[in-house]
Amino acid sequence: MNGVNVDAPAGVPATLNYLAPWSTRNRLYVAQGGHMTTTQYAPQTVTINDGRPYRDDFSLDSSGFTLLEHRSIVTDFADATQLDGVYTAEVTDLVRQVTDADEVVPLGWVIRRATKELNGAQPPAPDVHVDMHPGRADARLTAASPGGRPYRRALMTSLWRTFSQPPQDWPLAILDYRSVDDAEGEPNLLLFVDQLPDPDDVPDIDDPDSQPAGSIFLHRPAHRWWYFPGMRADEILLFKLHDTDHSIAWRAPHTAFHDQTTPGTHPRESVEFRTIAFFY
Repeated sequence: MNGVNVDAPAGVPATLNYLAPWSTRNRLYVAQGGHMTTTQYAPQTVTINDGRPYRDDFSLDSSGFTLLEHRSIVTDFADATQLDGVYTAEVTDLVRQVTDADEVVPLGWVIRRATKELNGAQPPAPDVHVDMHPGRADARLTAASPGGRPYRRALMTSLWRTFSQPPQDWPLAILDYRSVDDAEGEPNLLLFVDQLPDPDDVPDIDDPDSQPAGSIFLHRPAHRWWYFPGMRADEILLFKLHDTDHSIAWRAPHTAFHDQTTPGTHPRESVEFRTIAFFY
């Protein structure tokens, strides 16, 4: 598959954590204020292209992501009360407008900080991943459908917004769907726990196939990466985590990356909000 047709887009070099081919015990444990992984990675240096000159070439159904303007009325993105109330309503309304869905179910928010003091937040996710593995998607979507109502299409997305001063030290990079084969991606178990396990004494799991899982990716030279430098709080990235319609772009792998080329960066603070849009 080919990405957007550009001659020589400007970009920055970055080292990304791709899945190591020899990694077999792939798990991500998540607790309040941190995470731990048993997955092994094989870092690769790639070019992350500046998507701003080409933003009109991106869309949810072609590349798997889109950059939108949106000014929130939230005054403090670190305030859980505002996120649970005002922001949840904003996000569900926006996703409904953009996708023309019949109903949008909110799945909740996550704050990430690239700072020493996380204050209950998660650090930036530093591996090439999608939050939903296609083999686990049907059960997750069916469970979320209001009243168990049958649907003809369901679309899980993440709405990502930074609320720290630009430019950020750990921006979000998006992998163009058109450069990813549909068969790519290995399951990475997603385990929410009260306390992170000892990395040297991780317990066995009796039925790993029954656990929620995301997808993690091996490196491929054809992958085409994009980011939008200097994002502001009134800009958002909306990207697909899973779409039951596989005739169009149905996911957008992504990762945080450490931008060591831009001077004067600020520690990233961001909020992401996942939803499922249903079409009946």
